[in-house]
Amino acid sequence: MIKMNLFRQISAILIIFLFFINTANAQKGRGTITGRVVSAEKKDGLPGANVQIEGTLLGASADLRGNYIIRQVPEGRYTLKFSMIGYEKKEVKNVVVQVGKTITVSIDLKETVIGMNPVVVTASKRRQDITITPHSISVVSSSEIIQRSPLRLDEALENVSGVQFVEGSISIRGSSGYTRGIGSRVLLLIDGVPLMISDTNEINWNLLPIMDVDQIEVIKGAGSALYGSNALGGIINVISRAPTYEGDIKIRAMYGAYDKPHYSEWEWSKRQLHYQQVQVGLGKTFKFNEMPTALQYIALLPILWPFRLQVEEAGFQTTINRHFSTGYREENSFERWNLSYRSDIIFNDGAKFTTYAGFSYEDRAEFVEWQNPNQPLHVSYWWSGKQIQFRTIDTYVMYNKPISSISALKMRFSFISSLYADQYKNSGDYFPANGTGAEIQYDWMPHHLHNITFGIELKSDGGHTKFIGKRRGYSVAPYIQDEWHPIKNLTITPGLRFDMYQIPETDFNENQFCPKLGINYSLSQGTTLRFSSGSAFRAASVTERFISAKFSYFPIIPNENLKAETSLSWDFGIYQQFTPNWYADFAIFYNDYDNFIEPIEEMDDHFNVYVQFQNITRAKVKGVEFSTKANWWHNRMGLQASCTWMDARDLTLDKFLPYRPEFMSLLTPNIKFGNLDLQLDYRYTSRFREVKLFDIDNRVAQHVVNLRLIYNFKNFQWMLSLNNMFNYHYTQLERNLGEVRHLKASLNFDW
Repeated sequence: MIKMNLFRQISAILIIFLFFINTANAQKGRGTITGRVVSAEKKDGLPGANVQIEGTLLGASADLRGNYIIRQVPEGRYTLKFSMIGYEKKEVKNVVVQVGKTITVSIDLKETVIGMNPVVVTASKRRQDITITPHSISVVSSSEIIQRSPLRLDEALENVSGVQFVEGSISIRGSSGYTRGIGSRVLLLIDGVPLMISDTNEINWNLLPIMDVDQIEVIKGAGSALYGSNALGGIINVISRAPTYEGDIKIRAMYGAYDKPHYSEWEWSKRQLHYQQVQVGLGKTFKFNEMPTALQYIALLPILWPFRLQVEEAGFQTTINRHFSTGYREENSFERWNLSYRSDIIFNDGAKFTTYAGFSYEDRAEFVEWQNPNQPLHVSYWWSGKQIQFRTIDTYVMYNKPISSISALKMRFSFISSLYADQYKNSGDYFPANGTGAEIQYDWMPHHLHNITFGIELKSDGGHTKFIGKRRGYSVAPYIQDEWHPIKNLTITPGLRFDMYQIPETDFNENQFCPKLGINYSLSQGTTLRFSSGSAFRAASVTERFISAKFSYFPIIPNENLKAETSLSWDFGIYQQFTPNWYADFAIFYNDYDNFIEPIEEMDDHFNVYVQFQNITRAKVKGVEFSTKANWWHNRMGLQASCTWMDARDLTLDKFLPYRPEFMSLLTPNIKFGNLDLQLDYRYTSRFREVKLFDIDNRVAQHVVNLRLIYNFKNFQWMLSLNNMFNYHYTQLERNLGEVRHLKASLNFDW
C-alpha cells in the first residue's frame, strides 16, 4: 500500500536530486554544431526541422528561421540526420567536432508529400524517428493547424484517421463512447506531461490556446507501458511552441456567422448568431548576460537564481485568447479565455529548464437536449437555465540535462487545479479538484544496439464536491523500455511498467502490471512493417466510483467496488512510400477489454430507474484502418484520404458498444493557384447502432462537407471557409443537433 508520507518523501528526493544535478560543473572538452535548415525550392527557413546526431541522444529542433544549435557535443566524427514533416530526409556524414570550436552545417530539404518523416517524442518518451516506431502514429503539424484554423484542440484532431468525437468526448479506434465528461480512455499530454482533470480523469480542450501548438502527436492503441492509466485507447501529446532568438508576434482573428435554420419553426432567435475569436502571442529568446538585471530576476525562478552565472539563454512565450459565441442553439452561448506562459532557460552545459503555466476560464450555458424533434434548436424546459463556469490552472516545470552523448536525465513536476461551478443545480457545493505529478526519467545508450529508457512516476489526484465527497488517490509507477537493434533495419522494443494505486479513505488499493512488445522492420527503402502488442489499464476516476446525484430523469448512484479497466491489444501495420509524393498506410488492430466501465441503466425492485458506472465483463474492438496522401503537379494538387472500419462489441450483452460507428472516412482534395489554396473536407461517420438514453429516436449517418479558400501573402494568411456547406442535419448525441452551416473568415499574422 502507498502511504501518503512515502509519496511526499519520494517527491522530496526528486527535488533534492534536481538541486544536485544543477550544481554539477559544466562538462569540459566539447564543441558545438550549429546551422540552418531551409527549403530547397524557396530557400526559406524550416521551423521545427529536426536535427539528430546518429548514435547519440543529442539533437535539436530548428527555430522559426530554421536555425538550430546542438551544444556540448563530445569531440569526434559524426553523421547528422535532418528531417521534417513534408520534406525528404537527408544525412550529412563526416561532421568533425573539435574541443571548444563551433562547426556550421547548413542544409536544404526538398519538399514532398507530408509523410512519415518527422521526429516524435511520445512513442518512447524521447526524440525518435517515426519510421522506427512500432506504433500507429498520426502527426498534425503547425502548418496543418494554421490551414484549418480550428478554434480549439479538439477541432484540430477531427481529421485524424480513427479519431471520433461525441460532444467533446474523444474516442480513438472505438475505445470510448460518451460519458458526459467522466473517465476518458485517451490520455492528454502537454509536452509529455499528463494534464487530465483530477476528479473526473477527463480532458479539458481549452487548456491552451490553439496558437500555442507546434505539433500534435496521436498514438493509437495501448500506451500504459510507459504512461500508465488513461492510455487505454491512445495518447495525444501536444507540443507547445518554444521561444526563438528572432522573436515573433502572432495575431489571429476570426469571425463566423451561422446560417438561418432550414425550417422556420426551428428558429429561436431573430438576431445574427455568430462567434468570434482573437489570439495574440509574442515571444523571444535573449542572451542572459545581455539582459538587464531586473529582467533577469523575472526570467529565473527563485530556485534557479543561485545558478544564474551558468545561464546562457532565457526565452519567453506568452499568448492570450478570447473566444465568444452566441451558439447556434438556444442556451448554447459561451465565453472562453486562455492565458499561457512558457519560459526556457538554457544553461552553458546544455541543460534546459522549462516552465509552463496556463489559465483557462469558461462560462457557458448548457444545452442538454432539445425541446422536441420539430424544435431541435430550442432547449428542453426540463433543462432550461443551466449555466456552468469552469476554471483551470495548469503548470509544469521540466528539467532536461544531457549527462553525456549517450545518457540524459529528465525531471518534471506538474500541477493542475480545476473548479466547476453550479453544474446542473443552483446550489452547488464545489471545491477545486487538484492533481499533482512528478517524474524522473533516464535515457541511456550502453551500446549502439540498445537505447534504454527507465524512470519512476508519482501522481496524486482527486476532488471534493457534494456529489462525491472528499476523495483522493495516489499512485507510484516505475517503468523501463529498451529499443534494441539486433540487425540492420530491425528494431525490437520491449517494455513494462508497474502501477501501484491507492485511495486511503477507503483502504482501496490496486496494482497493474503492463508489459509491451514492439517490432519494426524496414523491408526496403519506403516499405516498413510494424507490430505492437501490450496490456493497458484505466483506473476508475473518483467521480465514477463515488458519484451520487439526482437529475431530472434518473439518479446516479455510487459503485465503490469499481475495478480498473484492462485491455490486451495488438496492432499490425505496413507503411509504403510509392513515390516521393505518395504514401499509404494500412493497419489491423484488435483490443480485448476486461472490466470495461460504462454507465448502465438499472431498475430496482420498485421499478425505479437509476444509472451506475459498472464493469462490463468483457468487450472487444477490432478493425482495419487505411490512410493515404499524394501530391501531383509540383505540389499544386493534393489528395488525403482515410477510412476506418470497426466492430466494437459488448460481449456480455452481445451487441454493439454505444456511440461507436462502424465506418469513418475522410476525403480532402486540394488545389493551389499561386498563393491561393482551395481545400475541401468530406467527413463521413456511419449511424450509431447503439446509444444509451433515447434509443427509439431516429439516428442518421454524418455527412459533413467543409470548403476553404486560403490566400498567403508574406506574413499574412487570409482564410474563408464554409463549414457544413450543404447544411446537413444530424445528431452525434441523442437530441443534440450537430452544428449547422456557418461561414468563417480568419486572418493570421506572423511577424
